[in-house]
Amino acid sequence: MARVLLVDDDAGASEIRKMLLERDGHQVSTATGAAIAREQFDQMSPECIILDLRLPSPEDGLALVREFRQAKPDVRIVVLAGWRADLEGRPEQQLVDEVLSKPVRSERLITAVRQRA
Repeated sequence: MARVLLVDDDAGASEIRKMLLERDGHQVSTATGAAIAREQFDQMSPECIILDLRLPSPEDGLALVREFRQAKPDVRIVVLAGWRADLEGRPEQQLVDEVLSKPVRSERLITAVRQRA
């Protein structure tokens, strides 16, 4: 299965998503902020990134999208968006593979990760 980096500043939601993805056989690392996400990215070389844009501001998530795509062009980037307007019309929209609206259903999240695995 896939190495997944899950980036979300909501620790509770992140823990639930981590357990769900691990049950599906994925290796999951979590980060609650941009700095930790960068460290985890460098350490684990993920195949898939699940990223909440607001960390706490959308600019934090957008910066990570740009950095991750530049560093590893083939990484699958799935954005979790409570506000799709944070991404729509932005250049970063073309850099992500998929956008899932919050709240995201468990089955949909698993499917998004399996597309890379």
